Amino acid sequence: MFSRKSSIILIFILIFSALLFAQKRNERYLVRVRAEKERLLELSKMDFDFASRRIRDYLDLIVNEEELQKIVSLGLKIEILGKESDYTGYFDPLYHTYEETVEFLKSMESNYPNLSKLFLIGKSTRFGYPIYALKISDNPEIREDEIRILFDGMHHAREPLGNEICLSLIEYLLTRYGIEERVTKWVNNYEIWIIPILNPEGYKLIVDNNLSSPWWRKNLRDNNNNGKIDYDYDGVDLNRNYDINWTYGGSPDPSNWTYRGPYPFSEEETKAKRDLALREKFILSVTYHSYGEIIYYPWSWPGTKEEAPDHSVLSEIASEMAKRIKTESGQGFYAYETETASNMSPPWMYAVAGTLEFLVEVGTSFIPEGRKIQPIVNSNLEGIFYLLERTSGSGINIKVKDSKTGLPISAQINILEIDDFRYIKPRSTDPETGSLTRLLQPGVYTVLISAPGYEKKIIKVYVGNSLQKIEISLRPLKEKDEKDNRKPKISSFLLFNRF
Repeated sequence: MFSRKSSIILIFILIFSALLFAQKRNERYLVRVRAEKERLLELSKMDFDFASRRIRDYLDLIVNEEELQKIVSLGLKIEILGKESDYTGYFDPLYHTYEETVEFLKSMESNYPNLSKLFLIGKSTRFGYPIYALKISDNPEIREDEIRILFDGMHHAREPLGNEICLSLIEYLLTRYGIEERVTKWVNNYEIWIIPILNPEGYKLIVDNNLSSPWWRKNLRDNNNNGKIDYDYDGVDLNRNYDINWTYGGSPDPSNWTYRGPYPFSEEETKAKRDLALREKFILSVTYHSYGEIIYYPWSWPGTKEEAPDHSVLSEIASEMAKRIKTESGQGFYAYETETASNMSPPWMYAVAGTLEFLVEVGTSFIPEGRKIQPIVNSNLEGIFYLLERTSGSGINIKVKDSKTGLPISAQINILEIDDFRYIKPRSTDPETGSLTRLLQPGVYTVLISAPGYEKKIIKVYVGNSLQKIEISLRPLKEKDEKDNRKPKISSFLLFNRF
């Protein structure tokens, strides 16, 4: 136990350390820029740290003094909403810290061992803090032939609302299983994965320093290898570290708060999500950020007017989710629009991992006061509940097996009316189960099923309002047949990486 004198000394040291940290950094400002939409669009393409990327008749940015002068030099009108040093000194205990989050996850696994399993999926880049994912399913120890869905929070350190949404979702699903019919159905039929905190070391910097750096965004990579945490130089923006259109997003400058890192997937945090996504082949995913009250979905392709091949179903799901999430004011609902196809999680998840991922910008500030947490969380849960229902809606579930052995096959599934391999990797069935689910709008689709060493099949599929299940058997080819079956192949990887 500390004596009162020791406690006072410890508090003084913590306050003094925080002051020293504050003195070493440049002041940063939250500013609102008002201009015509065309000028705001131009500004949005620059490598500033946008507090919210939603363009109304204004844009909100986090800038240092040099960046502030740069915006002024562009002749834009600026309103300073606050400076970072004004927000220091108090972290509301209603938010879960990293340590409290880990304890919560372990307690859920312990209390609901038949419905949940905790996985260590990686460790943070600099300090090696564990990154956990909780799997919720009626058979959590087994990888079943079921639809898989992912939710994650806190790519960015200053956005703890994502963590709170993830934790509330976990609690809702586990405590209502066997009580609410829809929850029981979801847990029985899906494998639901949840990563509450992807950026533990950035979040710990904010919390452990008692909000002396409340707007910190990045992880804590030691960019200049000096062994210190340099507020104006260290860290990588994790949501600019994904391997798609690498040079189109974020900044190459380590001092910039949108620094994309030294190379794609340089960070252990993004590797953790990448490896999980490639292994589990999620159908849907939601990644939570703050702020803006808007849902983004893939994509607007750099330098073109190209939409994502699955644009129709992506826009449908985004709009329906948005209609169910009330704004913080209670006066309306979330907006929705396409996201850029630069090096962020949603375009990579869609193009490479084959997952329809939606980025939800939550709330109207980074870390709102504690009393606002639960209303914001509850509103966003309504969007999740729609998504879980939509997963069993219109689309196809194809299972491919060997006609002789009956064993599952890893087969490529091309929907000829949709797929464009200039922009996306070919979709394929899970090698363990032979299954692939694609969400679609109702209609008629032509599906090509192919696998090395097997005959090809083309089928017409009629999709209604529910998931259409299809079983396909492919006949192994003899050597002569295989030669006849071959066609000139173009590397989709080269086509995909043409930008």
